[in-house]
Amino acid sequence: MRAAIISALILVLVSSACASTLDGYDRAKLADENYALANGDSAMKEAANDPELSAVMKKYIYADIVRQAKISQTERKLVEIVVLTTNQNHKFLARVTGEALALGVKPIEIREALYHVAPYIGFPKVFEALDVVNEIFKARGIKLPLENQGTTTDADRFEKGLAFQVNAYGDRINKMRDATPDYQKHLQDDLSAFCFGDTYTRGTLDMKTREMITMAVIGTLGTAEAQYKSHVLGTLEAGATNEEVIGVITVMNPYIGFPRTLNALRIANEVFDSRK
Repeated sequence: MRAAIISALILVLVSSACASTLDGYDRAKLADENYALANGDSAMKEAANDPELSAVMKKYIYADIVRQAKISQTERKLVEIVVLTTNQNHKFLARVTGEALALGVKPIEIREALYHVAPYIGFPKVFEALDVVNEIFKARGIKLPLENQGTTTDADRFEKGLAFQVNAYGDRINKMRDATPDYQKHLQDDLSAFCFGDTYTRGTLDMKTREMITMAVIGTLGTAEAQYKSHVLGTLEAGATNEEVIGVITVMNPYIGFPRTLNALRIANEVFDSRK
């Protein structure tokens, strides 16, 4: 009895000393509302066998994360889609794609987000994700293939890609190319032509959205700190605020876990400090 009283007192003292951003709203109510907006009256399938964990996940993703992430609804769903694609979580990808469409994200925006990540995670993962997404499109009566968005040809993809790189990231691109040994230069040329010429110059998504998506994918991989730092900076220079960068990391969190989230946060804070 005494131990219980002491524990209760400690809890009261800690609660009074530590204000929480989670205070002041009904998590369960908000989660139910946001889930219903995206899924109608469809029940969460995981709840049939694991109702406790499903309830935790539902309130975390559809209440806390939606409330905390200061990015647009379209940006949030595209980040979720590319994170799930990177992780090859195809069951969840199908649900989130359906949610995105229900919330007004355009099919072409979803497809462009997937095309955009091919240079970072490879063609096989993207095509496997497209199999899932295209089935959702067909079930919704969306005619495939969607309209082309490419803006380059074989004759100009390298020049346009390199120009895009230098314009977006500055003269450090030229310095990097100049420092590359001759037997490795083809990889720098491929980076310019494929990642930027074939990909960044496509239509539909603006630079800020593409940088957010890139940042989310590289952060999900969790193995490319230098590239992640570069694209956090790129996201900011494309017009995002510090709060929006943190919003991307916040949306990533339920799908990648805290170790990678906290590492992404550390790197983002280093970039923020470097810009002060």
